[in-house]
Amino acid sequence: MSALFDRLAGLLLELSRRERLALLALLVIALPLLLVQAVALPMLERKSAARAALAEARMTELWVAEQALAHAHLARDAGTSQARATTAIGISGIEAGLRAAGLREAVTELANSGDGGITLRFDAVRFTMLAEWLMAQSPVWGYDLAGFAFERGAREDVVAADLRLVPAW
Repeated sequence: MSALFDRLAGLLLELSRRERLALLALLVIALPLLLVQAVALPMLERKSAARAALAEARMTELWVAEQALAHAHLARDAGTSQARATTAIGISGIEAGLRAAGLREAVTELANSGDGGITLRFDAVRFTMLAEWLMAQSPVWGYDLAGFAFERGAREDVVAADLRLVPAW
């Protein structure tokens, strides 16, 4: 190790005073720039991407809350104007309603659950079509919406949706 330092000192001594000062300035300027370029900038980019993702998630959460509020207002305004089914129409009735609304092709999962409920999954469906179908069908199909999850899609008005229906009795 000492030989390496002796060699480095010998090389530096061979340089003129100006060359040594230029080399020192280069190290003082280049080393911090290298650290900024290699470490700080990628960290700032990741932080910026994380903030953008958080803002997108918050916007999606707000959008879903607004849609749920609008649905609640519409359901309240509809009131008892439509008669409620006394028995659940079953998976075939749900499927017939989906076909009539033009949504059957968008369904990726339509399954009965052990407790008599139904699970529906859409990977990419227009939210307005899905909401219209839900509002039109829910009073007469004999099921309550026990749970739902919407995830905004790549295009406007397109969502991925998971719906959980349970018998209304």
